[in-house]
Amino acid sequence: MKRRVLLTVGLAACVAGLPFMATAQERDGARPRGGEDVLAIVGGEVHVGTGVVHRRGTVICRNGKIEAVGVDLDVPEGARVIDAKGRHVLPGFVAPKGANFGIRRGRPRPGERFADNLDPNSLYAELALASGITAYFGAARGRGTTSDANAVIKPAFGAPELMIVREPAALTVSWSRQTVSNRTSTRDSFRKARKWIEAGKKGRAPASSTTIAALERKVPVRISASSRRDIRQALEFAKEFDLRLVIDNAYEAWTLPEEIAASGAIAIVYPRTRRWPNPGEDDRSGSTIECASILERAGAPFCLMAPGGFGGGGSSISLQGIAGRDLMTYPVEGAFAIRGGASEEACLRAITLTAAEALGVEDRLGSLERGKDADIVIYQGDPFDYRLMAETTIVSGRVLYERTKSTLFGHLPGR
Repeated sequence: MKRRVLLTVGLAACVAGLPFMATAQERDGARPRGGEDVLAIVGGEVHVGTGVVHRRGTVICRNGKIEAVGVDLDVPEGARVIDAKGRHVLPGFVAPKGANFGIRRGRPRPGERFADNLDPNSLYAELALASGITAYFGAARGRGTTSDANAVIKPAFGAPELMIVREPAALTVSWSRQTVSNRTSTRDSFRKARKWIEAGKKGRAPASSTTIAALERKVPVRISASSRRDIRQALEFAKEFDLRLVIDNAYEAWTLPEEIAASGAIAIVYPRTRRWPNPGEDDRSGSTIECASILERAGAPFCLMAPGGFGGGGSSISLQGIAGRDLMTYPVEGAFAIRGGASEEACLRAITLTAAEALGVEDRLGSLERGKDADIVIYQGDPFDYRLMAETTIVSGRVLYERTKSTLFGHLPGR
């Protein structure tokens, strides 16, 4: 696959007539005996998500899970078959942050759960599927220095039973914005909780169950740290308590690639965002399109995010930003990272398996491996081609989006 220099286009340009893909041809078969739901995707270029690619491969899904991936596999009798010949078959894209795709607008409020505020019939959920996104991290407004008001959500259009993957999914720590006294208090609370764990968890827990899970490395800890100083302090905090750190808004991560790599932290970077360096500190501040490339060379994992608007940092993938472009061209973040020197393999991993790792759900999402959720997106061409959108999106083994049948994009011509 040749590396190319790609240009950004708005949603308006997309709907004005850029070429799109034809839908995958399907051969509907009868449902197998026993009520099993079996789907086979055959003949495509299957990108497993771990660096392995099967030419003219097959993916077999049973009851919402991936059963087998490979070449020359026998298709179960009665399976529904999607002919993906000449197409790219990829793991569903995972967004490290998102907003409102299948969740009631403005919800959940403090004290409410995402699971109680689902809106699976919202067209926003369809829009997410149209971009190939099959899971995202949603966070509600929290209170205090730590919060677990968040969830990993599938924008499963019309299928609410598939939507909540994990709730809560992470512990967010407001570290960079805390005063010195608040940071001391946060450290003290973590130390008390760690001692309680080491003492055998006797008596009442001194911290929330999510804080305990974070100290046991069962859930990631997310800290927003955009500057070099804040990133270094977040790394020090995570090292002290052996946390699974995700650095959000990591604009200056490129200035500390070796430290991030050594820590095992995952940085969320924004290839298209321009953050001006401090006067006289061009070599150690500000943003750069080469951030992902620098992290890759150092062996530091990274996720990709779209900018939230002209000249500003992104808060999440949404219909805000530049005419909704941030959602509709989510893989273009990978194209910009490639333009900055990152490899296509690393960028595909950044929006699939690495993003799933950042969300703490890599056991279920992010790659096409046996036993994982059958979340799959089919493209007619290169997913990093700015002209293309998802052709077919599958969530938990169900075909929930087909471009030619889409409410919003069914009128667009195939490629």
